[in-house]
Amino acid sequence: MENQFSVVSLFNIILFTGVIYGLTFCAILFFMKRKTGKPILFLNLQVLFITLNNLQAWLIDMGLTSSLVFIKFLKIPWYFLCMPMFYVFLIYYLKLKKRTKPFMMATLGVFFTFILVRLILISYSQAHHYSESELRSMMMRYGNLEEIIGFLYTMVVFIKSIALFNSRKRQFEFVLLYDDLIWIKHFMNLAGLVILMWVLAIIINLNDQNNNSPIVYYPLRLSTTILIYWIGFKGLFRFRIMEDRIVLRENIKKHLDLEQKDFDWDQKEDRQEKIISKKQQELFNKINTHVIDHKLFLDPFLSLETLANSLELSSGYLSFLINNYSSNNFSDYINELRINQVKQIIKDPEYLNYTIVSIGLESGFNSKSTFYKSFKKFTGMSPVEFKKQIE
Repeated sequence: MENQFSVVSLFNIILFTGVIYGLTFCAILFFMKRKTGKPILFLNLQVLFITLNNLQAWLIDMGLTSSLVFIKFLKIPWYFLCMPMFYVFLIYYLKLKKRTKPFMMATLGVFFTFILVRLILISYSQAHHYSESELRSMMMRYGNLEEIIGFLYTMVVFIKSIALFNSRKRQFEFVLLYDDLIWIKHFMNLAGLVILMWVLAIIINLNDQNNNSPIVYYPLRLSTTILIYWIGFKGLFRFRIMEDRIVLRENIKKHLDLEQKDFDWDQKEDRQEKIISKKQQELFNKINTHVIDHKLFLDPFLSLETLANSLELSSGYLSFLINNYSSNNFSDYINELRINQVKQIIKDPEYLNYTIVSIGLESGFNSKSTFYKSFKKFTGMSPVEFKKQIE
């Protein structure tokens, strides 16, 4: 009994901590000065509804609900709105041209119908003088039915979300330029696990003749608490990076003067030179100017071979020039140019509120870890430390 109490207490502490985090997250988003847009609005609503559902469960378990009959038995099915919010978030995040109003109207219609039915049942019980135990039994039976309907609807929306994500990739190729969307796949895997826990809890609860098995919902509530952390961190962070990268890329293109001139050099004379010479130095200078002026280093897939081909040089000869005249190998040569680009953007007050990761990715790095490692290598400090130093 003592062990069971400690486990229940631990679950309630974790649940309450998740509730506090969820409410704080929603409040921060609500009061943010920076415009977030519709994707974050629906992401915020999903976090809010998960939080309210867990808060309601925590209040019931702790016996903190009102003694008034209409409040005590009016259990709001917040869980019903969670997956639909994610579905709409997905549509806006992937920038799909798909109407959401009919879907939202239908979802809210069912949601408020659930609440109305509960109010009617409670009113009926009061008019016919039901005892509290009779009312509790009736509301539990209805609650089981409501939960089954809610689960089936959630499953339908979850399947629609998976189908939307997997079948419309051509329609969100633009988004894939800025986000690999792997985090959404991970979220769907986690959401699938939560749904599996939910169906197990429903089955166990239906087989409990006394309808007294709230403990089977603790793993479910714990997993939704984890889901709050996951959505809150990943969703907002990824959205900010994507939006920042879109603006950064547009601004970089505006300042990039590409005249599309051919790379001008005397192939025969320079190819014959195989020793360190003044002409090779001049050739490297031309290559370096070409790479910088055309910002070729912004391409995360730039390789020694692709650059050599574009210059009509052999990769071996290009490597020889870079190694001898830049004091770096090709990888470090390109990464140093990228770091210089990052430093330039960070120093610009126009990009003060942009995420450092988005700046690194739009400067040519293909991952956060490579960016941070290279920045440390060439500056001796992290990007965050560099930014604080110039503020």
